[in-house]
Amino acid sequence: MITLPKGWVERFKLNKGDELTLSLVGLGIYLNLEPESPEASTTTQFEIDEKLEGDALARTLISRYIAGFNVIEVSGNMSPEQRSDIRNTVQRLIGAEILQETSEFLLIHILRDPQVLSVEQLLDYINDNVTGMLKDAPMSLLENDREKAISVVQRDERVDRFYLLLSRRLYAALRNPLAEVEHKISRVDFFNTHNVARQLERVADHAVKIGEAAIALIDGERIFNSKMQQLLEKASNAVQDFLHQVMTAFLNFDSDAAHLAFHAKPEVEALISEFDRQLVDVDDVHLAYHLGIVADSISRVNDYAANIAEVALNAVALQEK
Repeated sequence: MITLPKGWVERFKLNKGDELTLSLVGLGIYLNLEPESPEASTTTQFEIDEKLEGDALARTLISRYIAGFNVIEVSGNMSPEQRSDIRNTVQRLIGAEILQETSEFLLIHILRDPQVLSVEQLLDYINDNVTGMLKDAPMSLLENDREKAISVVQRDERVDRFYLLLSRRLYAALRNPLAEVEHKISRVDFFNTHNVARQLERVADHAVKIGEAAIALIDGERIFNSKMQQLLEKASNAVQDFLHQVMTAFLNFDSDAAHLAFHAKPEVEALISEFDRQLVDVDDVHLAYHLGIVADSISRVNDYAANIAEVALNAVALQEK
């Protein structure tokens, strides 16, 4: 039997004998009232019309998934294209399955949220996939390897799936203080992990851009001079090293390593600047356009790696408080 402040009792309309759950979270105690019915808290519905299609329809479904709903009911007169959009989106969501479908109704269940994958493991899988994509994308262009470029583009979906699951977990953790206990990670560390994963997801997007540019140039049988090839190889190697260093700094809470890694950023910038200067003399518009995309993407990756270094420094600072 416990006694609570009168204001709490009135605010939550508690009565004598009501059952509550007290849990130790961090340095405080979390008071858990009887939850609302599982069906009410995990089900969402939306009606589809002819305007809701393509990316907008995909974003609508993904937002429900990330928000933590386990049952998504879609109603309305759906065109074949809209049904295809829904199926393609569901395939991107780990654990999601279409269980029921009629002419005007579609039922999606999140059948499993594989807790066997910890937050740390999800970040590791994202990092491993992105690192491989960033290595293979420029090499596909340098080696004139179309299959390797196609593989880079296809692997982006795997990164997206892991990132969306991590985002779903983060939203659940922000809503539920007990998630710190369940996931064995503080919400601050969870937020930092998600922030880093977001930067990696953007790196993957630019690896795809490089891969797509490589495909276009290979199909067009465009070849660029050896000096530009050397600059591209040096820049891609340097940005890969930078990304590896900052990820190591973040995972090890190593501020010295993060500061040291920053020295690589100007090196990549200098190489890209020289590459851009060489582009001015390229007369082939098609070649110059796609090589410009490659250079810009490497530069963006450089920026995202720097963002991860900053997150690492912030994370270390919090540990030292």
